[in-house]
Amino acid sequence: DYERGRRERFSPPRHDMSPQQKRMRRDWDDHGGDPYHGGYDLGYGGGGGPSYAPPQPWGHPDMHLMQPHHGIPIQARLGNIHDMDLGPPLPVMKTFKEFLLSLDDSVDETESVKRYNEYKIDFRRQQMQDFFLAHKDEEWFRSKYHPDEAGRRKAEAHSALQNRLNVYMYLMDNNWFESVSLDIEHAPQITKILDAAVIKMEGGMENDLRILEQPTEEEEERERLSSGGPGSEALKRDEPRPADVERKPSTEKDKVVRERSADVKERTEEQKEREEKKPKDDQPPRPRPLHRTCSLFMRSIAPTISKAEIVALCRRYPGFMRVCLSEPQPERRFFRRCWVTFDRGVNIKEICWNLQNIRLRDCELAPGVNRDLARRVRNVNGITQHKQVLRNDIKLAAKLIHALDDRERLWSHKPREETHTLELPAQNPILKNITDYLIEEVSAEEEELLGSAGGADSEEGSKEGNPTEITVERDEKLVKVLDRLLFYLRIVHSIDYYNTCEYPSEDEMPNRCGIIHVRGPIPPNRITHREVADWQKIFEEKLGALFSVKESLSEDEAAKMGRKDPEQEVEKFVLANTQELGKDKWLCPLSGKKFKGPEFVRKHILNKHGDKIEEVKKEVVFFNNFLMDAKRPSIPEMKPPPPPGPGQGVLSPGGLPFPPQGPQGLMGFGQPRPPVMGYGGGPPYPPNQYGGGGRGNYDNFRGQGGYPGKPRNNRMMRGDPRNIIEYRDLDAPDDVDFF
Repeated sequence: DYERGRRERFSPPRHDMSPQQKRMRRDWDDHGGDPYHGGYDLGYGGGGGPSYAPPQPWGHPDMHLMQPHHGIPIQARLGNIHDMDLGPPLPVMKTFKEFLLSLDDSVDETESVKRYNEYKIDFRRQQMQDFFLAHKDEEWFRSKYHPDEAGRRKAEAHSALQNRLNVYMYLMDNNWFESVSLDIEHAPQITKILDAAVIKMEGGMENDLRILEQPTEEEEERERLSSGGPGSEALKRDEPRPADVERKPSTEKDKVVRERSADVKERTEEQKEREEKKPKDDQPPRPRPLHRTCSLFMRSIAPTISKAEIVALCRRYPGFMRVCLSEPQPERRFFRRCWVTFDRGVNIKEICWNLQNIRLRDCELAPGVNRDLARRVRNVNGITQHKQVLRNDIKLAAKLIHALDDRERLWSHKPREETHTLELPAQNPILKNITDYLIEEVSAEEEELLGSAGGADSEEGSKEGNPTEITVERDEKLVKVLDRLLFYLRIVHSIDYYNTCEYPSEDEMPNRCGIIHVRGPIPPNRITHREVADWQKIFEEKLGALFSVKESLSEDEAAKMGRKDPEQEVEKFVLANTQELGKDKWLCPLSGKKFKGPEFVRKHILNKHGDKIEEVKKEVVFFNNFLMDAKRPSIPEMKPPPPPGPGQGVLSPGGLPFPPQGPQGLMGFGQPRPPVMGYGGGPPYPPNQYGGGGRGNYDNFRGQGGYPGKPRNNRMMRGDPRNIIEYRDLDAPDDVDFF
């Protein structure tokens, strides 16, 4: 509350009747020639500076008077997509009906469909090329697609994975997993194993693991409060001694006391020197709490800010460890979230305060202290304890480990051919003899001889009166085998099996092994075969996303989207740097030298400017890597809203006179764009056009302006409330894009 009040006090005052204040222009807002970021001088953009342009026909008549973020602090603008200025609207792909209007009447239906498909491919190709040119210099983009930086990042990730594998093998060799099962009742022991893994990942020794046996900070605080603390000792010190009462000192006694105190002082100094001279190896070093950290969280880091800049800024403070930047968020103009990790012993609030007013590239960091994880061990449905589910989980976990190890080449240097059988290679020791637990043993012969078709389950069910219900049956052997696989997935591959998700960049996060989901308590009631089958089916579908490999375009699709050929691009580069000055006079602008013919310039460029040729080839690989990614990032597509029905859309939910939300996407009033599909973990398109991601669709209920009805006039009065009657041909096809 104090911080909020302090910042509000210095926020710029409102100027309802006077011209608006000019705002400082930020480097990362100046996009130059970007095709989808405009400057501040456009009358319809969400720019920051004052706009005195006349009202545009496509916006609200009072649009130039209603600046969206006037008087709002920069933290609010950076932290909220609704308050960010996003420049002019993007071009939107035409519907088939709109495209037909641009064609000649003589074009028949087949030809128009063909041309429309070509138009769609051209439109997407142009959008992709514009996106590449706009983001090619940003760190997040280069680390994904540039051949040099992507290769370096991949090597670092593989090295970190190898380190995690070594940690797992150490824990397995030292029997850390023997007496622990992944059940909610063993939450403290599971947490201890995760902490031990983190200590070893941080380079801790055997001695450092002893800190896990010591009480935690919270337990010590609880004990200190319950025991009454050091207050009783203070009271004892304050009590007067009987010898001090009415004592009359004599000079001889004082002299003796002074001599004795001097002797004691000398003795203590000699003792200290002796202790200092003792080798430190006699005492084992104190264990370090390597598994506990402090961290700061920064909500909005501009895409132009690199990780190295944040590291250089935070390294000045003691206890700095690492920085983690999230994947960029397309719906938030590719801003990223940031976590800065420090040692546990630092004063994190003081560091946070020192970073409050620091700017990077004219962008405020606005850090906050990141809380510790509340519940590290969380449980799922207890049906996972049933023997049939356990056996199915062993099969799925083994297949997942096999796929991930192959993808990362952890146990072999050559990629193995994909096999569809359960015969998994025994190179990974935890997969050895795994097939023994995947085969279910049944007593079919005995059942046939006894004449019972249903077996034990049917007998047990008939006793209870309902043959479809069964009791959850737990097999400790299967539990032990499965838990070894699940610990492997969690520690090595950062995959939380029961949560069916991967925790990305976990080695850079404050908690390198934070949360894990385990089996819950056995259900008190009996379960049905249908419940078991449904659980397995749904769980397998969710787990399928973790098996998926990186999707790439086919050769035909890549050619349509404009895949580049390195040799052709080199030829274009040579021609662009071969200039004719006159007859038999040619110039190479790279070196300034002149030649008699173009063939000499070509030879000169290929021989003397090989570094430039290599740059061109790398740029081609860079572009092709981006193009071939089927889930490449892009600006979210804007769908034109459906036409309002009669009696709808007169006022927005808040009743505010915002301009109508047209197909241009984001106008000057902060309507969020829908998140892109298949990239960055964003949710799918919500049913309404204002849906955003995040916090349980909380964004759906804020920043909602825009009504598709008639705008108000200059006096802010509503216009004619009567609906316009629409005359249309009932035999005409629906106005939808079905191609």
